[in-house]
Amino acid sequence: MLTKVLFAIGVILIALVMSFFGLKEVVATMMTANIFLITVAVLLQLLILALLALRIILIAKKYGKIGFVEAFKISMAGIAISLLTPIAKIGGEPLKIYLLRKRLGVSKATAVIAVDTIAELVSSLLMIFLVFIIFAKDVPGVIFSSFAIFLVIVAALLLGLLKLLLNPGWMRRIIKWLGRNMVKFAKVNKKDYAKLFYNAFRLLIRDKKIMLYAFGVSFATKIIEFVRMWIVFAAIGIFLPPGVVIILWSVILVLYLVPWLPGSLGLVEFFGTGTLIFFGTASGAAAGGLLIDRFISFWFVLIFGLLIATTMKLPKKVRR
Repeated sequence: MLTKVLFAIGVILIALVMSFFGLKEVVATMMTANIFLITVAVLLQLLILALLALRIILIAKKYGKIGFVEAFKISMAGIAISLLTPIAKIGGEPLKIYLLRKRLGVSKATAVIAVDTIAELVSSLLMIFLVFIIFAKDVPGVIFSSFAIFLVIVAALLLGLLKLLLNPGWMRRIIKWLGRNMVKFAKVNKKDYAKLFYNAFRLLIRDKKIMLYAFGVSFATKIIEFVRMWIVFAAIGIFLPPGVVIILWSVILVLYLVPWLPGSLGLVEFFGTGTLIFFGTASGAAAGGLLIDRFISFWFVLIFGLLIATTMKLPKKVRR
């Protein structure tokens, strides 16, 4: 019920934001969008989702073979939950572990998703850092300071995550909690899941090939996101410079970190549009193009992920 209320508030905020930038102009812009290019943008988003599933397959390859369809469903279900949480990107990781444990067991599944999450966070951190350095002179003061805050927060999250993963006491408590909540009636105290996790995690991070695959896929998805965003605006006749696309992408990523409504509804639309206007895009075109991109990157992914999540069969028997 709370989620529905939050989404309702988010939709209202989006409507208010669009009214602020000129509702008629926004709607007119969206209605003139090139359908072919929009279709290409949707296909690129599907490619991104496929690559995220591939990343899980490549990381988990150390412990067993996972089919693409299974990995895709696990990835999409986790993404959907992440988009439903106030801070996107990592809220669905426990669900991914829960679904992957059927194939790999609790400890190895946790290690795989931990590496998957680290690859995503580190690649995002590095991308923002590059934008921070390369486009420092072109970024407005408010956005520049936001980038700096983002770098500090994500760096702190990474350090905290790594400390957690390398702290036997903390990790043992978490693994036991996962075991109790994921394996009903299982006697989790009979096995040292923390030790099993450490063994699995160390094998993964020491495998240079796996780490190369994980980070390679992560950076590839971000490049495709840039292309998708550029194509969306090209569909409405706006050809954004590559630098503006990268800055806009970075601004949206920073906004996702703000504790707010699911998917940072309202925030992304307002500040994203404001960023484009700062760089010379007309308000109606900026808001219209951003709404289309948000439909593809957020609403389409969320609905698709929820449909998959609600039709998946939960695992009954679990490997230890």
